[in-house]
Amino acid sequence: MLHVLFGGLLGLALLWGLARGSGEAVASAALTAAGEGVQSAIGMAGGFALFCGLMEILKRAGAIDGLARRIRPLLVLLLGRDVPEDAWPYVTMNLAANMLGLGNAATPMGIEAARRMAHGETATNALCLFLVINSSSVQVLPTSVIALRAAAGSGQPGAIVLPALLATGLSTAVGILACKIAQRRP
Repeated sequence: MLHVLFGGLLGLALLWGLARGSGEAVASAALTAAGEGVQSAIGMAGGFALFCGLMEILKRAGAIDGLARRIRPLLVLLLGRDVPEDAWPYVTMNLAANMLGLGNAATPMGIEAARRMAHGETATNALCLFLVINSSSVQVLPTSVIALRAAAGSGQPGAIVLPALLATGLSTAVGILACKIAQRRP
């Protein structure tokens, strides 16, 4: 669906530019933007490689498993005890990876956790709350944003850490509160 929307907007912009007689300017701007996109992607690749390598080191050192063990008691308190035992490793690893800003690494674990928590076609309260927590994703170390800021030439790419922690912490708290209120309603 998104590709249709994006393609439609792009086609509309090109037609508008041609209709106004500025086709050359539109083509030039499109080529310039494409070049800048490639430069940004190359710049970000280094940051992603660094953080993916760091994630692998943390994983092999047992830090990710340690973080997952530490957050599990809180998750049991929030999600309840009706979460299937085979879903817990995926839930905790997903949220631990999200806390480290590694959403790409967290996605497969989140999908598997949701699959194991669902009861057929019905979403349980625990699954809904997990999805809210996952979506709001408390960012202790927003590695993707730091890499993006570094690629864009920021003088202090890590300055985003505290604001991201506060914003995502608040959004997670509000999401949890909303879910708990919705769970109590008949």
